[in-house]
Amino acid sequence: MDDRSMMKTPLLAGRRLALICETSTESYSFGPDGTVAAILGEKNGPACAPIFRYRVLSADSIELLDGDGVFAAWTHIEIDGDLLRARCNGQAKVFRIG
Repeated sequence: MDDRSMMKTPLLAGRRLALICETSTESYSFGPDGTVAAILGEKNGPACAPIFRYRVLSADSIELLDGDGVFAAWTHIEIDGDLLRARCNGQAKVFRIG
């Protein structure tokens, strides 16, 4: 990957996102260096805390990358106040922006 493919975006850098869901837990902290600290799991259940890199594809699309390649593609990203809506691997999700 060249430097342009790992560019930072003011849309996410320095922000924390928390999934609004009654059963699943997902939170993402986007660093200015292109990394993402995540917590993924089930509420009151098991969770993991991977570190990803993110790549900006367009003004409304990113990819989260792990050691094996693309972990998740977020498309149709929209911000409305303190909410971020996106299609994450094809599934509609809403996150609270912190």
